[in-house]
Amino acid sequence: MPKNQGGKDTIKNLITLCQQKVHQGKITLNAEGVSGFNDQIAQRTMQGKTYLYQALSQIAPLFKVLGYQTDRSRKSLSLPKEHDVDALCIATLNNQTNQLIDYHRENFYTIKFRAKQTRRRYHDLPRKGKGRVLYQVNIQSGGFRKGDIVRVKNKWISLLNSIYSNARLAFARIKSEPGSAKPEDCQLLLRCRTVIWNYSL
Repeated sequence: MPKNQGGKDTIKNLITLCQQKVHQGKITLNAEGVSGFNDQIAQRTMQGKTYLYQALSQIAPLFKVLGYQTDRSRKSLSLPKEHDVDALCIATLNNQTNQLIDYHRENFYTIKFRAKQTRRRYHDLPRKGKGRVLYQVNIQSGGFRKGDIVRVKNKWISLLNSIYSNARLAFARIKSEPGSAKPEDCQLLLRCRTVIWNYSL
């Protein structure tokens, strides 16, 4: 049911269509919304995107563009179809300076969203005598939380990925660096942030 007739604004009641033809009466819809999606997950995804927009807008001016605008800009510059090319086109779309910025892949930023806690709350099956058991045993350990930037053993700087059930701090797997460490061997450098900027060479 259309929203203007009392329909809900949920993933199950949405369908991709040509708005102009529908409103002009050239197309008559005889279909329901999409199926096969978990409505609750879809709603949380949209909430996460809204939060991401708000967080980024506090760091720098933010505007949204449509896919066809990015595609048209990329083709006009004869650039390959890559994620970082799209980022270049989006960043320079409204100021008409994209032809002045050279495209190269040796020096760029990546931006990631880092959840403060795991989405999975419980193990799949109840356990005998315990019922539903939490999937994430430790929310924090030694004052550290998931997403913190820490110095490990006064040598390495790592992002805290998770906390093991034995309370050890776990990091991303990097060759020649420890995959985990005790809290007492770590020093907090930066408290958990949900938007992470990485400068890559």
